[in-house]
Amino acid sequence: MKIKKIVLSLLLILFVTGCSKVNDMTYDEIINNFATSKNSANTYRRGYKYFLPKGVSLNYAGANYAILDSSDNYYYYLFIDLIGYINKTEINTTKTSNYIYSKVFNCDNKIGYIYIKNAENDKYMIEIMYNYAKIELMVDSKNVKESIINSTSILKSIVYDDKVIEALLKDDNLTYTEENFNMFDKLNKKSGVLNYNNEENEIIRDVEIIDTDLIN
Repeated sequence: MKIKKIVLSLLLILFVTGCSKVNDMTYDEIINNFATSKNSANTYRRGYKYFLPKGVSLNYAGANYAILDSSDNYYYYLFIDLIGYINKTEINTTKTSNYIYSKVFNCDNKIGYIYIKNAENDKYMIEIMYNYAKIELMVDSKNVKESIINSTSILKSIVYDDKVIEALLKDDNLTYTEENFNMFDKLNKKSGVLNYNNEENEIIRDVEIIDTDLIN
């Protein structure tokens, strides 16, 4: 029993120490460290693959987007711009003045940006774009930096398969639409409900573990 308590105490110390190190970092330091991170893909889709860090899992997915579920009860909304990737479209990095932190960065000759906006009730909205993909989420202030680390790890790890993407486009098997997930208005924290708006209809559904395009 004493040994078990000692082990639990050590694990708690390691956890608290790790969290403290992350919280002591500045946003600039986190983005700079992002440039040196390397992770192998562990999630595979038609035309691309990416890495999900510990504590983040796939909840719902379509051809070019995914809703990721974190162990600290937040949703990460991942959007993949396959058309932009194939066409090598330049991203829009226009800044506005209402962000508490914004930065345009260059990593591996790819331009990206991060915007952080203060929301209500001590929550922050985060938007990160890199490697023809974007992650958006809303988190409590205490989880902002950890969420940025998770998001940048995912975005940098994305690897595209040109042949598969070109085949999808050629055969018209890829339906590319601007799917707008209005999570900041309807989903502050994990609620079990996804609000999805399209041009002609609005779908409100319970979030299930559904993967429409996973390659095993």
